[in-house]
Amino acid sequence: MRLLAPRADFAYGNARLRARKASLLGRSDYEGLLDKDMDGILGTLSSTPYGPEVEAALVRHHGARRLHEAVRHHLARSLEEMRSFYGTRARELVDLLLSRWDLNNAITLLRAEATAPHTGEALAHVFPMGSLSDALAREISRQNELAVAVQLLVRWRLPDPETARSLRDAWPDYERTEDFFALEHAVTAGWARRTTEALNALEQDGEPLRRFFERELNERNLLVALRLREALARGETDRLPILEGHGVYLPGGSIKLSRIDAAIRFPDDERVAVALAEAGPEAWREPLARWARGESLQELQHDLEARRIRDAVALFFRGDPLGVDIPVAYAVAKETEARNLRLIGEGAARGLAPERVRSRLIFFETERQTV
Repeated sequence: MRLLAPRADFAYGNARLRARKASLLGRSDYEGLLDKDMDGILGTLSSTPYGPEVEAALVRHHGARRLHEAVRHHLARSLEEMRSFYGTRARELVDLLLSRWDLNNAITLLRAEATAPHTGEALAHVFPMGSLSDALAREISRQNELAVAVQLLVRWRLPDPETARSLRDAWPDYERTEDFFALEHAVTAGWARRTTEALNALEQDGEPLRRFFERELNERNLLVALRLREALARGETDRLPILEGHGVYLPGGSIKLSRIDAAIRFPDDERVAVALAEAGPEAWREPLARWARGESLQELQHDLEARRIRDAVALFFRGDPLGVDIPVAYAVAKETEARNLRLIGEGAARGLAPERVRSRLIFFETERQTV
C-alpha cells in the first residue's frame, strides 16, 4: 500500500500574498503614468510599494536608469520576500517557480558577454535574486571573454549546480561551432527537462505549476517553429531542420513536437495556422488566424503572452487558495508590472505617444469580476 505524502502547506504564505494583491498596479495607475515625464513617473511611484527602491535609485543613478534600477530591485525584493513565506514542500515548489528567473539571469549575462563584453549593459536586465547577487553579476559582466564568464558561472555553480553543469557540458560544442543559440538552447533545455521531472515527482502539489510551465513551453516552441518558417521564406536558410529528438524545441511541453514540425511545412500560412490550432489549445485558434491574415509574429507573441498572463493572474480568484496557484498569480503579476513600468519609462525617455505605449502594455484584473 502506497502512503500519500502530506500536501504542501501554502496557507500562511498565500494569505500574505493575497494581502499584497491590493497593492498591485492596475489600469488606472498605468493610465496616470502615461502622460508623465521621468521625474513625474518616479514621483508617483515613490508613494507606492516602489518607494524604497525609487529613493535608492534617485541618489545613485540618472535619467531613465533610475526607473530601471528601481523596478528591477523591487521585483527581486518582492519575489525573494515571497520565497521566504514558505517552507519545506511548499518552498520547493516556489523555488521551482522562481528558477525561471534564475535561468533568465544567467542567459542574459551570457548573451551580453557574447555580443557586448565588458560593457555591463546586461546588469540593467538582471534581477538580483536567488544565488546571483548584483556583486556576482557585476563580476561576470566585466569579463572580456565569454569563456571567462562561463568559467566563473561553472566554478561558482551559478545560478544553481544543475544549470552550471549543463553550461559546462554544452561549452565544448560552442567552442567548436561558436553557435551561441545552440549553447543557450542546451542550457535552457536542461532546465526545462529537470523542472518537468521535479514537478512530476511532486505529483498533485506540482500539477498547477506543471501546467503553467507547459503552456509557456508550448508557446515558445510554437514561436520558434514560425520563426524558422519565416527564415526559410526570407532566404535566411535553405531548408527547415529535420526533427531529431527535441531539436531546436524545448522539452516539457504538452504538445507533440512532431505535430508542430509537420504543420510549418505546409506551403500556405492558412493551412499552417489551421494545423497548429488543431495541435494546440483552443486559445491558439484566433491569434493564429490573425497571423495567417498578415499579423506579425511579434503581434502573435504579444497576444499569446497577454492571454497567458491574464489567465495566470486570474488564479488569485479561480485557483486553489491553498496551493501553488497563488504564488504563480503573484509572481506573474509582479513580473508583468515590471514589464509595463519599463515600457512606460522607455516611452517617456523617447517621447513616444501614450497611445503607442498603451498598445504594448498588458493589463490584468486585480479584483474578482462579477456579472
